[in-house]
Amino acid sequence: MILVGLLLVLGLSGLALAAFMNNDGLYTAPAGTVELFGYSVEATVGQVFLTGAVAGAFVLIGLSMMFGGAGRRARRRMAARRELAEQRAEMRDLQRKHDTMESELAAKRARETGAADAQAVMDAKAAAKAREAERAREDADAGAATR
Repeated sequence: MILVGLLLVLGLSGLALAAFMNNDGLYTAPAGTVELFGYSVEATVGQVFLTGAVAGAFVLIGLSMMFGGAGRRARRRMAARRELAEQRAEMRDLQRKHDTMESELAAKRARETGAADAQAVMDAKAAAKAREAERAREDADAGAATR
C-alpha cells in the first residue's frame, strides 16, 4: 500500500512539473501582488502554484505526524488497560487460593481441637463464602468495566 501511495505521489508530482514546464505563458503571467507581514512580492501564477503545493505538502506531513502520534498513544493505552485487567484477574485468583487455604486450615484446626471449635469452623466457612460472593460481584463489575 505504501508503494502504491509513493508511486501515486511521484506520478502526480511529475505531471504537475510537466504542466508547469510546458505552459510557459500561463505560469509566468503575473498573478498580482502578495502582501505578507509588511512585505510586498510580485508573484506569478507559477510561484503561487508552487507555494500552494509546498504548503499542501507541509499540511500532509503535519497530519501524518498527528495521526501517527494518536495511534501510538491509543496502542499504549490499550496495552495498559489489558495489563491492568490481567493483574486484577491474577489478584482475584490469588485471593481465592488464599481463602481456600485459610478455610482448609481452619477445618484442620477444628478437627484437631475437637467439636468445641465447631462453631469457629462454621463462622470461618460463612466468612469465606461471603468473601467469595463479594469477589464474584467484583469479577462481574470488572468484566463490565473492561468492555
